[in-house]
Amino acid sequence: MMTQPIRTFEDLTSETAPAGGNDIAKIGFTFDDRRLIELRARYARAEVVANALGDALLWVGRVYGRLVAGFKADLKLRAAEAQLNRMTDRELADLGLCRADIAFAVREAAEGVLPQIDGVTGHVTAANQNLRRAA
Repeated sequence: MMTQPIRTFEDLTSETAPAGGNDIAKIGFTFDDRRLIELRARYARAEVVANALGDALLWVGRVYGRLVAGFKADLKLRAAEAQLNRMTDRELADLGLCRADIAFAVREAAEGVLPQIDGVTGHVTAANQNLRRAA
């Protein structure tokens, strides 16, 4: 009959420590060396967390800035629409508008006119070119 050899506690393995116990102690690190390694690891983790927090704060600041700029632009557009809506039909006709065109005209003026780019040649035609040329 064959018996199994007696296993000591040092030979047992677990999920947290490999067989044979603590490998760091076998390498020969002193207590001060281990303490220094742990401190460096803490500083590295703190640096990663600080960088992540800094990036998050910058992102929140950019989003806030875009949100405020959007509200300001919307308020300006609403003020322009209100000013045109206060005009009489005759004054709007002098501008070449009717009441139904006010919202469209204000939004179109805010977006601006874009240059036309030819997809084949890549030639750009300026948006503000004069069609009548001096002779």
